[in-house]
Amino acid sequence: MRTWGDCYGYLLLSSGWADIMCDPVLSPWDIAALIPVVRGAGGTISDWKGRDAVGADSLLAAATPELHAAALAVLNP
Repeated sequence: MRTWGDCYGYLLLSSGWADIMCDPVLSPWDIAALIPVVRGAGGTISDWKGRDAVGADSLLAAATPELHAAALAVLNP
């Protein structure tokens, strides 16, 4: 979903209203605050290759590690 900016999707994910959030292009200032919020809510977050999200230029966040792994498999066939 593309709405009021990227933050809204991560809010939905972190509050249990969405399962997966993907962003193909991000800047460091877009990412910095999202990482602790998603992790603090029990989610998993990385870049689209599964690498650490800190300093990434893309993000994949999921509510559970299982959903995250499944999304990575789709993004990286």
